[in-house]
Amino acid sequence: MLKAVILDIDGVVLLGLTAIEGANQAIDQLRKKGLKIFFLSNNASRSRKSLCEKLVNAGIEAEESEVYPASLAAADYVAGKYPGAKVYAISTGGLEEELGMKGIQVVRDESADLVVAGFDRTLTYEKIAIAFRAIMKGAKFLATNEDASYPVENGLMPGAAATVGALRFSTGKKPEVIGKPETYMLEMILRENRLKKEEVLVVGDRLDMDIFMANRAGIKSVLVLTGIASGEDAKTSPEAKPDLVLGNLAELPGRIAQFE
Repeated sequence: MLKAVILDIDGVVLLGLTAIEGANQAIDQLRKKGLKIFFLSNNASRSRKSLCEKLVNAGIEAEESEVYPASLAAADYVAGKYPGAKVYAISTGGLEEELGMKGIQVVRDESADLVVAGFDRTLTYEKIAIAFRAIMKGAKFLATNEDASYPVENGLMPGAAATVGALRFSTGKKPEVIGKPETYMLEMILRENRLKKEEVLVVGDRLDMDIFMANRAGIKSVLVLTGIASGEDAKTSPEAKPDLVLGNLAELPGRIAQFE
C-alpha cells in the first residue's frame, strides 16, 4: 500500500525560485488522498529550515519535517560515521549550519579530518586550496553529490560537480558520496518515518540521480519531464528505468492509483 511520495525539488517542484505550474495543486491532491509528502534535494547550500522557507516562499506547502536536503543528510552521515571529526565544509552556509546543529566541529583551515564538498555559489580558489591541502594531508574526502547541473527558470546552471570535480581531479582522490544517486538520503527518510520501500514512490527529473537511486533501492519511480531528462532519454537509458514517465507533476494525482 502506497503511503508516501518523495519529490525531488529542482526540476520537479521548482525551477530556481519559481514553482512549476500545477506543482502545489498536485501536492495538495496527493495529500488529500492520504499520502505523506517528502521533499528530497541534493542541494547542500541550504539548511533544512532554509530550504523549507524557499518552498513556502514559492507557494509550495511544506513543513520543515518533510524536507530532506543533502546538508541534513551529510551532517547525519558525518555524526554517525566520523564522530569527533573536525570538518572543513565547502558550501553556502546550509551545510555548516546543519553540521553545527549535530555538534560537529567546523574548522576553516587545513587541520580538518574531513572535507565535505557541495554546491557553493561563493566558491573561491582559496576554498579549493584549503580543501586540497587538507585532503593531501590525509583528510577524508566526502561529497554531498556530484550533480553536473541543475535547472533554473532560464536553463541550466553548474551543480556541485563544479566544486567536487576541482578537488577530485586536483587531488586524484575519489570522494565518498552521500547524496543521490547513493541511497543514504532515501534510507534516512524511510528510517525516520517508519516507512517500507514498497510504501513509497520517488518522483524525479534526472535519470542518473533520482531514478537510478530509486532503482538501486528497489523503490518504484516516476520521471517528470520538467527538468533535466527528456522522454527520449528515458527510452534509451541503459541503467535507470522509471516505472512511469509524465510530462509534469500535475499529472501524477490522476495516475497515482496504479501504485496503490
